[in-house]
Amino acid sequence: MLVVYNVKGKELGLEFIFKYDLNGDLIEFKKNQALDEAQRLWLYSSRFPETEALMKLWITDLRKKFVVTKMPADLSFDNLWNLYNLKVSKADAEKSFKKLNEADVIKCFLGLKAYEDYLLKSKIAKAHLSRYINGRYFENEY
Repeated sequence: MLVVYNVKGKELGLEFIFKYDLNGDLIEFKKNQALDEAQRLWLYSSRFPETEALMKLWITDLRKKFVVTKMPADLSFDNLWNLYNLKVSKADAEKSFKKLNEADVIKCFLGLKAYEDYLLKSKIAKAHLSRYINGRYFENEY
């Protein structure tokens, strides 16, 4: 679900971790140390990579001072199982997951947030993951 960028300063000990969802939106940001005022002003300016598209531009601009490592999204069944967070009928869910093509796997991950939001509004019980997959709930327009 996440694409992770590890950004390390070449000269300073600064290290940032940016995590983006599959839509390219920043969902988590961490730094390894407190920043001084000049560093804060630089980082939290209009250049802050709020989206993955901005991160790609950022990488181009910062090659001289930073080393950037990109780790691809984890589209594995285990990651989906953990994100779905209803630990029932794992074998059935894994069997259903293995039948999906790559495009549907991506849709499966992308559809989770809309499904979770729908469940909160409707106050209905969450389906087992195998039902979410087999019923193609990830294609619904909530």
